[in-house]
Amino acid sequence: MNSQDIPVPIPIRRRRYLAFDVETTGLMPSKRGQSYYNQQSPTLEDYPYIIQLSFAVYDLHTQKIDYTYDAYVNIPDTIVLSDIVTSITGITKETLQREGKPIEEVLTKFSEAYMFCNGLVAHNMEFDEKAIQIAMERHRTSLMAVCPQLFNCFQPMYEQIHHIDRYCTMKKGTDLCNLSLPSKDGKPGRNKWPKLNELHKHLFPNEEVKGLHNSMVDVLVCLRCYLKMRHNYDSGCLIQINDF
Repeated sequence: MNSQDIPVPIPIRRRRYLAFDVETTGLMPSKRGQSYYNQQSPTLEDYPYIIQLSFAVYDLHTQKIDYTYDAYVNIPDTIVLSDIVTSITGITKETLQREGKPIEEVLTKFSEAYMFCNGLVAHNMEFDEKAIQIAMERHRTSLMAVCPQLFNCFQPMYEQIHHIDRYCTMKKGTDLCNLSLPSKDGKPGRNKWPKLNELHKHLFPNEEVKGLHNSMVDVLVCLRCYLKMRHNYDSGCLIQINDF
């Protein structure tokens, strides 16, 4: 048994973990290809908008999901939702107009769950965290009026004081999946970050996961991978779900 196979005991201080995921209108702006002197800082409008946010609160002691939340998010009429995004997520502009909720309502729910939990789980946490922080900044005035505690979310000092643990299944799964990228220009190759379906396939080789890129599905798959990777526990279908 190697060190990656050794289950990690559940920390006494940490009981509830928040697994979360977002779908957005696109990727984060990149400076790749720009010269040093040509680099310009992106504006808020250069960043993608959240179109779906989902989370699950998991109790490590009872080994059950306490709460879930899943919402489509309204975006301004002027924001284009590309055919590529729709083909990946299944979300259309009509879906958002019909079922989308105000971002203030959605982030208030997220804040309540964040404050309730002792740990965070996500696949590519850096992206999801940044997407939420961008939304917070876009709507700072209205959010400060209805949910000022939201601005504690992801703050290093807050997380240090409250002993909030972080676990990114993408980064933690890189060496585990051992998916190498071809080397370029004679440089040594390296392992690539696994996609969520690649990680799930490695952990559960006899099972096929469907419906990814729906953020609620991604949350449940990510949570299952986390439990297997860190605690050597298979939650199966993660039943007994209640709305948050």
